[in-house]
Amino acid sequence: MAKELGYNRLFVTLSACLGCAFFGITMYFWGTMLPVVGADIENVSSLPWLLTLGIIIGTITCGSVVDRYGYKYLLIISSLSLSIGLVLFAFTSDFKLLVLSAILIGAGGGILNSETIAIISDIYDDAKRGVMLSILGGSYCLGSLIWTFVCRLLVKDPFLPIIWSSAIIFILSVLFIFIKFPKAKIAKGEDFSFNKFLYLIKNKLLLIVSFVLFFQGMVEAISANYSTSYLTQVEGGISKEIALTTLIFMTIGMTIGRFSLPLFIKLFTDKVSLFIFLSVAFTGALLQKFYPTSATVSIISMTIIGFGIGSTAPIIFNYLGKVFKKYSGIAVSIVVVVAQGGMLVGNFAIGKLFEGNCLYLGTYKLFPIILSVLILIVILSFPFVVTTSNNLKDKKLDL
Repeated sequence: MAKELGYNRLFVTLSACLGCAFFGITMYFWGTMLPVVGADIENVSSLPWLLTLGIIIGTITCGSVVDRYGYKYLLIISSLSLSIGLVLFAFTSDFKLLVLSAILIGAGGGILNSETIAIISDIYDDAKRGVMLSILGGSYCLGSLIWTFVCRLLVKDPFLPIIWSSAIIFILSVLFIFIKFPKAKIAKGEDFSFNKFLYLIKNKLLLIVSFVLFFQGMVEAISANYSTSYLTQVEGGISKEIALTTLIFMTIGMTIGRFSLPLFIKLFTDKVSLFIFLSVAFTGALLQKFYPTSATVSIISMTIIGFGIGSTAPIIFNYLGKVFKKYSGIAVSIVVVVAQGGMLVGNFAIGKLFEGNCLYLGTYKLFPIILSVLILIVILSFPFVVTTSNNLKDKKLDL
């Protein structure tokens, strides 16, 4: 089978899972590092934004490159970018170099996220794609979970995990050189014109998927970044230490959800599975609304929110992969950028609920209601993804 494909599917899958685990480090990097350097470096609060900018730049770059030139070298370059960015952060206190570090970490992670999704989408058929995308997402959760545990619980020196991670990523990126990957889908000399790009972004399925993932991005961002603020601000709320612990349980919940999703898909359908998972997340948001002062309930609510929201992306990308074959990398990059836009909008808008006079007036109490509404929007929008995908999957969208 490997000879027929021109590559070993197992090795390629393992490479993609490692790359996605590296992206988990990127997404949780500042959550662990900002408390460490916040008091020592001037204007450090701008660096998380630059990391997000780097993620978006990397995501935009990824699509057209992998479709035209293949996966191998960009996977190596993006891994090295992340490794170099981590080294810079560990060994410099110069602000300009820290800016470069944040952008390198973000760009490397952004490419890895989009590229690994596209790899799995390409090498598996419709029957297995959803399951494998779920396992890929579980790898992201494992990467972020291990990183968080090592930084917060196991190592006193916060810079040691950075050095270790950089070295491991560098070694694995070298090993990628010896693995064969799928070939480029756009032939040499074939032009991907601006008109083709416009055709893609106007595609109905791409628009609907982008809409769903925009709100999914908002849900993921605000639940991770502002649940702790809400739970500590309410009268009689939980302590900061317990609030930080709930974040770890949210990641654990997401990890369990991603790895159990294949079983749910096997027992039910992917459509039914998504409704089950998001209903669990909706329940978690309601628990935050009605029982915000209980430490036990807060841990439960964050765990099941993480469990529930982990299903959406793998299932959605499965439907996207059914339709877009030749330009899967570009299609994935487009919708991932939109999802990250949702994260930015969500963080900005909800952040206003916790500022100054708004905090004094108690507007933060709207947080679980907003979270519940956003989850409902994703639930109600998903049937349109299914219908549109089924209508288009037999049509040739290779432009």
